[in-house]
Amino acid sequence: MERRPEHATTPPAAPPAPPLRDRCAAAAAKDPTPCEGPHDAATIVDRHGREVAGCVQHCARLLAGLEGARVHPFVPAAHALDIYSRARELPPFAWEIGR
Repeated sequence: MERRPEHATTPPAAPPAPPLRDRCAAAAAKDPTPCEGPHDAATIVDRHGREVAGCVQHCARLLAGLEGARVHPFVPAAHALDIYSRARELPPFAWEIGR
């Protein structure tokens, strides 16, 4: 019968898994604001044609910081107007100055 050495240690526990991303794709990593509504409420198109879907809140914040960006033409008019209105009131990268 083999004896287990007394100095043997148990293997270290695995680090905890990172929290699930519960934010839309338009949310910047450093932007602390929560999403508002569905995560695919609107789509922003940058001047190079790249698209990103997101909630109304983060699409507006993204639009405020992207030169030449626009709301995708198939977004419902009410969402598009809300996004443009919000973006107009925001500085680019508003989370960097606490807004």
